[in-house]
This record gives sequence, C-alpha cells and structure tokens, in this order.
Amino acid sequence: MFLWSGLSISTSVRERTKEIGIFRAIGFRKTHIVQIIVMEGIGMSLLGGIIGYLVGIGIASYVGPRFTSVDITIPWRIELFLLSIGIALFVGLFSSLYPAYQAANQDPAEALRFI
Repeated sequence: MFLWSGLSISTSVRERTKEIGIFRAIGFRKTHIVQIIVMEGIGMSLLGGIIGYLVGIGIASYVGPRFTSVDITIPWRIELFLLSIGIALFVGLFSSLYPAYQAANQDPAEALRFI
C-alpha cells in the first residue's frame, strides 16, 4: 500500500515539475510546496479509504451468502470505518512526505527549463 501511494505521488510530482518551478519562481516557499503535495496525498488516501471500505462491505455482502449458502447481513460498523480511514490517512501522509521533500528542493531555474 505504501508503494502504490508513494509511486502515485512521486509520479505526480515528476509530471508537475514545471508547475512546481513556477510556484517557486513566483515566491512560494518550500513549506507551501510540501503542504500542497502532502494534502494531495492525504486527499487521495481519504478517498481511497472510503471507497475501499464501501467496496469491501459490498463484496462481503454479495460473496458471503454465495460461499456459505446462509443469509448473511454485513453490519455497517463505525469503528471499522474509522479504522480504515485512519490507516489510509497514515499511509497517505507517510508515503507523500519523501516526494514532497523532493518537490520542495527542486531548483526553480532547473524546473523552468522545461517550459
């Protein structure tokens, strides 16, 4: 999970080298760049956690009765929902820190050469 999230954020940073260079050239601080990248990672992870929980409940509700031949009701549990969101946010935060650090330390002049 860390690998997928880290690769996704890292690819996003590489694809936006020009934009990051422009931000740095117009006065954005390194902390602003880090905040932008980390918030993107957290947002992606939050959405992934919510979708993952809902898809998991849906699959369990559909597949459970097929395998057991028993009518199974999958309850919606807030603690599992919050746990899945918490784990997703943890993964998103820590997997976006290194790409954010790389983006913040880009040389603005070097990044603007791609324009």
